[in-house]
Amino acid sequence: MMRKSLLASLIAASVGFSLPAGAAEKLRAGMIKMAAMTNLWVAKQEGIFAKNGLDVEFVEFRNGNEAIAAHRGGAVDIILAIPGTAMAASERGFDLMLLMQNETAKTQGPDAGAIQVLADSPFRKLSDLNGKRIAVSGLHSQMTVSVQMALQKGGVDVSKVQFVEIPFPSMGDVLRSKQVDAIAVLDPWVTQLTTTGVSRNLGWAYVDALPEQPLGAWWARAAYVQKNPDVTKRFVASLQEAIDFLNADEPRARRQVAAFTGLDPVLIEKMPLIKWETRIKAERWQATIDMMRNSGELTQAHKADEYFSDVTKAYVVN
Repeated sequence: MMRKSLLASLIAASVGFSLPAGAAEKLRAGMIKMAAMTNLWVAKQEGIFAKNGLDVEFVEFRNGNEAIAAHRGGAVDIILAIPGTAMAASERGFDLMLLMQNETAKTQGPDAGAIQVLADSPFRKLSDLNGKRIAVSGLHSQMTVSVQMALQKGGVDVSKVQFVEIPFPSMGDVLRSKQVDAIAVLDPWVTQLTTTGVSRNLGWAYVDALPEQPLGAWWARAAYVQKNPDVTKRFVASLQEAIDFLNADEPRARRQVAAFTGLDPVLIEKMPLIKWETRIKAERWQATIDMMRNSGELTQAHKADEYFSDVTKAYVVN
């Protein structure tokens, strides 16, 4: 298999990327301060954007839904969102096109998302959660759909489960007070809760549902991509270089995650590292679409390639 840096060069050549001359192009990128977006920060800190003729302004949001709404209003040019959220927004007329995949679930745990119970809970397997109360961050998110699929695979009748909407930072408290029986939570809270002896994992939300499903991707309006093809190519090439930089040295990547997020470096050392992956497995995207459709979060049938922009297609491997 070719080295990622060589892959990035070939991709850049295939889409006609060339280093611009003159003033840097301004670009507004919507961001959320989470580990998966460390590559965006690295691209700026390490001068990668500047080298590629881009002046990128970061606009911070609390979640993907907020970013998509701001994007539609013109506050930002490019956003990162979990694909399920972007697909649902696209069905509602938000006109989002994929630029590049940023992150995927792993092939097996440990991974970023977990289904947890109290450390002293009597529940030992997912099927023990039949008829129980489970905290999720949003009732219609790709993560919640993944949790439902993981539970079904584990022998749970999800129609008998009560899902309760709780923000991630509050999940540990509602679990401790036994207001819920289980939580579907992301890192850093997964690692914080397990290492402090509060909880233990019954399953991996994304991996148990659909291994290697896309978890983060960069999107822009179709009109923006058509009007600014060179800018979007340079943005994608910059993030690819930043990902290569992170993936080449795990200790360095962990230091960069700590610097960007402000999290305790000791905690970062214990967390599973993000799986930054720009190569797109079309069948994993299609399986994610089908999972969202089967859950009712997408109301129509879709094919994966309808979301792919021209710059995206250079990254599709099957």
